[in-house]
Amino acid sequence: MKKKEILLLVFILLLLYPVYMAYEVLELFSSAQNPGEIRADITGYQLSIWLSWVGMMVVSVYYKWIQTDNFFFKLTYFFLVLAFGAFGYFTQLALNLFRNPSRFSDSYTLGVITALQHLAVAAILTIFLQIAVSLFQTKWHRL
Repeated sequence: MKKKEILLLVFILLLLYPVYMAYEVLELFSSAQNPGEIRADITGYQLSIWLSWVGMMVVSVYYKWIQTDNFFFKLTYFFLVLAFGAFGYFTQLALNLFRNPSRFSDSYTLGVITALQHLAVAAILTIFLQIAVSLFQTKWHRL
């Protein structure tokens, strides 16, 4: 197997943890009566996103360093959009399910803002890492 194929396999394995946690959250929505239990599972899902992100950054930085290709960084951005979109959906669904008061009059704005807030933080950190690898691949910093 080539390096890219091995790294892709590792990347896919890293995806399994957030997918499993998302499944757990969805399953809990159908049976839970306790808002604290759902909030704890949503927080666990958020933690799974960040833990997977750390592993994905290791794969992305390594591949960019050896191949000067952004393939895994692009996959990571795609993962972040989907994962934090689901996080915002879960947050809004919990709010709507238990009819908690919100500052917003509609039934989707809090979920969108939550998703965008977390996505922005993760995307900015990913961009900084991508730029750092690009800069350190050049020779000007060795002067």
